[in-house]
Amino acid sequence: MSVSGKQQEFFAPILAACAPIAAVDTALDAEFAVSALLGGAYAAADEQRAAAVARFAEDLVEVLDGREDALAGALLAGLAGVAPAEVADRARAASNAGTQPVWAAEIGTARCTDAWAMSDVYGDQTEFVLVFEFSDRDRGGAPHACCVLTDANLGVVKDCWTSTEPERVLADCRRSAASNDDLQLAEVAPSTARAAIEPLLARTDELLELPDSTEFAEDRALLLARLATLPTASAEDAGAGVDPVAEFLAAPEAEIDDAPDGVVEACARLIAEYAAADPYRWSPTAAERFLVDWVPTSAVLDPECVDWLPTVLLAFVTYAGRRRGLPEDAVMATQEAIREDLDDFAAAMADTAGNAVTAAQVARAMLTDGVDPTDQNAVRTWLASNLPR
Repeated sequence: MSVSGKQQEFFAPILAACAPIAAVDTALDAEFAVSALLGGAYAAADEQRAAAVARFAEDLVEVLDGREDALAGALLAGLAGVAPAEVADRARAASNAGTQPVWAAEIGTARCTDAWAMSDVYGDQTEFVLVFEFSDRDRGGAPHACCVLTDANLGVVKDCWTSTEPERVLADCRRSAASNDDLQLAEVAPSTARAAIEPLLARTDELLELPDSTEFAEDRALLLARLATLPTASAEDAGAGVDPVAEFLAAPEAEIDDAPDGVVEACARLIAEYAAADPYRWSPTAAERFLVDWVPTSAVLDPECVDWLPTVLLAFVTYAGRRRGLPEDAVMATQEAIREDLDDFAAAMADTAGNAVTAAQVARAMLTDGVDPTDQNAVRTWLASNLPR
């Protein structure tokens, strides 16, 4: 494919600024530099950031293809390491053996040698530390740690950064965990880390505003490339086939006096739907977001379930805490938060009952009025009478 004059003009100042990359000594240095370059395209995009990075990288490969200078060789090698997979393959194919740097063969060969996770007692926030090493350190580069801070309640990555002093990073984590009873540090399987981080990165890509961190955009491409080298979690590890609702209903916590038939199960399924990533991870913050933010705007449930939902949530949280082995005071704090949220929950449900603005709210209002949402004629009649014109 021929390169347009517009592409040449666009990339000319970028390539001039990239000139020092031609002189880097290791694959890691090139990956750092190219990841930061792609991070600039990522941060500049207002939407569809991942696609914007892929287009930028693809256009850059086209501009570099056929060039026989050291900068082109270094950039193509770096792109082969950290660009999105399809573009990385094109960069690899465009590389000229005569201009490849001596470290090019080490690109993509770093392997994970250690994986740790440090989190609060609830798992609201977790810092993953993934240590990688090259077999040839002279050409590959130093051992390094990809550090990722995740927020389970927001469902995003709040920050990521890379350190070439992994032992110091882990030592800091050990000191923090030793001095704070609310922090837990544990070794994890690399596949577990990958399964936790990748979907949160994808969701972070869609945020209207990126995390307030310069390192996040710069190191994102490198992190994604390193995650791609990790094994994927097996179906068993991911909990496939396990029905958390069935397990809860079989537990003593689900025996709720005077609960109408089917209500406990219906509420439990709603709870599990909200916490699909980890149905057993509940905290004061998670409970508040569920009751006050998510249920009023997104849940479809009849008035009877609305009345019983906080009670079932208390039971589910108690069961989940026992199942996870949480300290009793941690479980009690979440239970107390649910009780404190009851007034806000009731107010939020009352607000939306009279002003249905989402599909879930409309369906819930119909149920309140005794309308069967599967009866199309009844639905049309209800909509004609209740929605503003």
